[in-house]
Amino acid sequence: MLGESLGFLLPVSGFALSAAFGLEGWGRWALLVLFGAGEGALLGLAQSLALLETSAEVPVGRWVAATSVAASVAWSIGMLPSTLGDLGVAIDWRAPGTWVVVGIAGVVLLATIPLAQWPFLVGRLPRAWRWVPLNMGAWLVGLVFTFLPSPFVDESTPAAVMFLLFAIAGVLMATTVAFITGWGLWRMATATRGRAGT
Repeated sequence: MLGESLGFLLPVSGFALSAAFGLEGWGRWALLVLFGAGEGALLGLAQSLALLETSAEVPVGRWVAATSVAASVAWSIGMLPSTLGDLGVAIDWRAPGTWVVVGIAGVVLLATIPLAQWPFLVGRLPRAWRWVPLNMGAWLVGLVFTFLPSPFVDESTPAAVMFLLFAIAGVLMATTVAFITGWGLWRMATATRGRAGT
């Protein structure tokens, strides 16, 4: 929870910086992808440290690197609609094909981090593939919080207020994801111990 709460402050800062310097289009996209990698690194570091000396212990450096790259990919996908909007590309939200593309992109976005992490759990936990749908569900629920401040902010909102609102949203997201994935991983690890004892 702490790793993602702190990590999410990096993209929030990226949004604030892009607004302060008037970055739009691919400039803002690149900044958020970079800051998203930092978010992923902090999340991965916190997760890997929490797993030390457990049945699911993972190699810290490689777990952090994989999570960082995956988070940057997720941000690169998530920032595409607003980036294309900045560039004047009209998106027809009434077209069924648009929703098919958005749906596929959403699934890929949700799967990036758990798919990158899953190989490190293979051999450590039974049916380690369950880490992927568990994470996807957790992020699907958690990401809802990041959209909550949007109706209350615009270009006239003071930067400090905007930062605070999105920081709170990030903590709520992090808490949700940490609770769901932590509980799920505990269940997976408990199943390992149960098999070992029988």
